[in-house]
Amino acid sequence: MNPLDGITLIPILHGRVAFATQVRRLCLEHRFGRIAVDVPSVFSSHLAAAVSCLPLVSAVVARQKRGPVYYVPTDPCDAAIEGIRQAQQNHVGHALVGSPWLETPQPLQPLPDEFAVNEMGFEAFCALCLHAVGNPGAGSPEDRAAQYTAYQLLQLRSSGDAVLGIIHMRRFARVVYYLGREKTHNLHFDAPPSYGIETHYVNPDHLYFALGELPFVSGKFEKERHDLFAGPVDVVSTIKDLFRETRDGYYDRSEDIVSLSPARIQAALTFLRNLTVMDRRFIPGLFDIVAAAKGVGGNTYALRVLKNAKYYPYLPFEFGEQRIAVGIDKITLPGDGAPRDAVNLFRDTAMVWRSLAIKPDPSELRKKKYRFSWSPFGMCSHVPEDRRIESFNAHVRKKAQRIMAEDFVKTERFSTSVKDGIDIRETLRNWHTGHIYVKEVPPSRGPVDTVVIIFDEDHDDRYPQQATWYAEHGEESTLTFYATNPLDDMIGPGIARSEYGGLSLLFPPRPVPDAFELTRNMGLTRLSHRLACGAMVFGKERAIAYVAARRPDVRLRMLARRHHKHLVWIPLTSFSSETLRRLRRFHVLNGKVVRSWASRFIGD
Repeated sequence: MNPLDGITLIPILHGRVAFATQVRRLCLEHRFGRIAVDVPSVFSSHLAAAVSCLPLVSAVVARQKRGPVYYVPTDPCDAAIEGIRQAQQNHVGHALVGSPWLETPQPLQPLPDEFAVNEMGFEAFCALCLHAVGNPGAGSPEDRAAQYTAYQLLQLRSSGDAVLGIIHMRRFARVVYYLGREKTHNLHFDAPPSYGIETHYVNPDHLYFALGELPFVSGKFEKERHDLFAGPVDVVSTIKDLFRETRDGYYDRSEDIVSLSPARIQAALTFLRNLTVMDRRFIPGLFDIVAAAKGVGGNTYALRVLKNAKYYPYLPFEFGEQRIAVGIDKITLPGDGAPRDAVNLFRDTAMVWRSLAIKPDPSELRKKKYRFSWSPFGMCSHVPEDRRIESFNAHVRKKAQRIMAEDFVKTERFSTSVKDGIDIRETLRNWHTGHIYVKEVPPSRGPVDTVVIIFDEDHDDRYPQQATWYAEHGEESTLTFYATNPLDDMIGPGIARSEYGGLSLLFPPRPVPDAFELTRNMGLTRLSHRLACGAMVFGKERAIAYVAARRPDVRLRMLARRHHKHLVWIPLTSFSSETLRRLRRFHVLNGKVVRSWASRFIGD
């Protein structure tokens, strides 16, 4: 901030919360008669009206018959827009003092991160940025723009009012230089070209390309400006809120929220910090945010974070209002059939595309089309999920055999042979006696050919789908399950997503009747009981691995005795939540031909 005989100058960068906050603080602490904003003066007739419509984001567009389209978005986090808002709120005059000769500015090189403002102060940070930006050469377009801006500032000062000049760092040093020269008072400029100026709301889906900060951050900044007790917006803390609010807001089932525990969210934030530091920054970009979310929460969570980061809560309410579509260096105006080359005058650094492999959710219209074309006569599984569930099945069967063996382990004091090894637990328990104890593990009491896994036994109404899938080859199990309706979640052509409530696996595979049809008239009210009863009927071995959150109840134990079976209970919590999450969700394909393109639509 530099006072120059009634003119107070503040250097800014566009689209940064730190600079908008500083402009607001300056206007609250001092009284200015005029606020001069370094925005091209050709937008004067429309920009004030567009700013008065905030928090609705619009774009003021200037175009000629030839050449690119120039536009200025009403970014809530932009210091220039904040200056105009402060002038309107404090009922003081404002003026646009930028050069009316519109040119495409050169993208700035990477600048110091505004996270440093909290550590070193605003003025020291601006000094670093000004050093990084450099001084435009004499006779350059930026130099001519600085002459015009300095001339306009001197004209405003002649009225006797205190003037606040909000000047971009590209021209700040040259503006200060020309303000100190007497010749600046006598400068003459040619008549500026004429532009067609129009204002339109920006398509809410494209706000990320128009705003300097993430739309989520812009929404938080706009919300907290109306809170008298809110402190300055911290972008890093706001991004942390993005991860937490996405978990709490997009998942309505407690199981999903628990799977993304605070520890896992913290792991995502640590991963995000490392990605950001690798890019030599402290404030992450959207690419790193989504990459960190995918690394911890998978495709679904990454997609939710992406949508939430691009969501701006203040949307236009005029349904008939035409909106513009904004992209990288492109814009599509109402009535145009194709996008035009465009220049965002509030974009300081270049925006580039980066590739990240996530699978987007289809629109509701596409889901309806997929559902309409679904054939009920052909369904099959997704091969990678088959391998995953068979691997888990083998692991559970081995675990059940170990549990059965441990139930019959004999422990005795060491005499002549260590037998099957030293029993560490019993030896330590009798350490005071000085004796060593060994254990004897009996031979296996038979294999386990049936595994029952119960994820949810209390909400049968959620699982209308009950089916038996037979093995396609000898390495697969016969699968019986109850699950959610796959047609409720179509993710691609012939691809539906579902969720197990419970399942049973029979290996080696063999054709069996439908367990749910068989147990329909047996007086069993729960789907989990009917599933377990079918496993008891069709399993050849006496032992059945029963994986569930709770021990088998009295009804199941009675059924097991009746069928001469032994249920080996394995707590569901003995497996990681991530393993169970990946196992529980599966995909139903509408025929084997769908397998050729299924991987393009299935994320995890």
